[in-house]
Amino acid sequence: MIKIFHRFRSTCDLLGHHKELENQEIYFAAPEELNDPMEGFKDIYWHGDEVVWENLIKHYLLCLEHVCSLFIIGDMVTNIVTKDIPVFKTEEWLPTPQYRQLFKEIRDKFFGNDSIGQYPKNLSRRSTPVRRSELLMYIKLLHAYALDTIFTAYESHNLIAKRSEIFYQMAKKALLDSEALFNAANKTEAKHPNNEYATDTFFSLAIYTATQLDLITRYNSPSPDNGNKAFVFLNFPEEYIHAIEKLIYPDWYTACFIAKCDNSSVWGHYGDKHRGVCLSFKAEPENDNVFIKLHGVNGWNNSGPTYGKTKHTFFKIDYEKKPVEVDFFRSLGCLPRPVLTKFWYANENGLRSACADDLFDAEEQWRDKHWTNFYKGTTTKLKDWKYEEEYRLILSSSLQDIGDPAIRKLKYDFDALESITFGIKTAIEDKVKIMKIIEAKCQSKNRKDFKFYQAYYSSQKGSIDRFEMSMIKFADDKVAL
Repeated sequence: MIKIFHRFRSTCDLLGHHKELENQEIYFAAPEELNDPMEGFKDIYWHGDEVVWENLIKHYLLCLEHVCSLFIIGDMVTNIVTKDIPVFKTEEWLPTPQYRQLFKEIRDKFFGNDSIGQYPKNLSRRSTPVRRSELLMYIKLLHAYALDTIFTAYESHNLIAKRSEIFYQMAKKALLDSEALFNAANKTEAKHPNNEYATDTFFSLAIYTATQLDLITRYNSPSPDNGNKAFVFLNFPEEYIHAIEKLIYPDWYTACFIAKCDNSSVWGHYGDKHRGVCLSFKAEPENDNVFIKLHGVNGWNNSGPTYGKTKHTFFKIDYEKKPVEVDFFRSLGCLPRPVLTKFWYANENGLRSACADDLFDAEEQWRDKHWTNFYKGTTTKLKDWKYEEEYRLILSSSLQDIGDPAIRKLKYDFDALESITFGIKTAIEDKVKIMKIIEAKCQSKNRKDFKFYQAYYSSQKGSIDRFEMSMIKFADDKVAL
């Protein structure tokens, strides 16, 4: 049985620069382009042995050193941002033997500190998972010493001028504070043995306090922080935790559809305050799913991208479940096996982490679970959005970068577009333009069954309804009555 899904668009998207209607395109948006700040949110936690904890801290240090090197370049890098954090790189990626030796000096001095040397052991002893707030607090306390270690190495190699001793004293104090935090975490666990979220609550409160103190400090600063300076010295720990999510799942994009087109709020939010239109698409059934065929990039070869039609499934949004929980150390799905084997799941003595067992010993089952959680993460929203009754198509790829918006404009067959509904406030000039485009397409496809609807307020129902504009029939080069 054919099912209909509705997609709200502004006339600017359909008729303006993008010409979505004329080009028969469906645009797949990035999560940050959508209006829900929780889009794609994953409740990530960290729970592992000494091997993976040590490698995570090494990875943090490697990424921090990279942005520090960008910072000292100065004017050559105008704006350091999250995407400049090289989360996919390893020490082998460092371009010269001299650079690799410099980083080895930094790494050895950093882990040579007795307090930092205990970090992996202390973290591996946790009986409950470490969540974002707790990890952020630990990295914040490591951050000052890591910066001091990096810039001290830069000084010794005459890459920068000598710095003040004040920063070193701040770094020492932060490391002392970290011991107190580990003790607090252990006490909280012991006090609440059956509540895995107890320590998360404790550290969330700590982060809330730290956030307010940072804001007060920035507010009282006599001069605004340089953007790069703020990124490196203040914002990096939080940006790093955000950036390493890319190691779990590939970037994803979505095209949103609605089950019904009679909700005034939906018209207001997505139909340009009722001035836009609603496109209704036919979906084809297949087993327990429904899909639409779209034409776009479907692979790559030596010559570049290849194009063709691909089935795209309509996923129903789940408004009842909590955001999916993801075990970071056991979910590194975007890294090649050699990198996992050498840099994440093994230490320098060749000891393998138990976190690798699921992937290496039962890969097929691991991948099934991994991708099931991926789609759960992209199709779960808070119950506040339940009124939308949303379905969506998902576009992602581990094999190529699809960040270019042009790649994310996929073409549909005109036969899949069942009808168009005009909003209550759609301008008549826009209606005429839309009708002329549809007329040309109907004539080229010899199609006579296209329908137009007009949305209106129904006093009887007390809600938005629509009526079919059945008098509009295309004949020759005009609209017949």
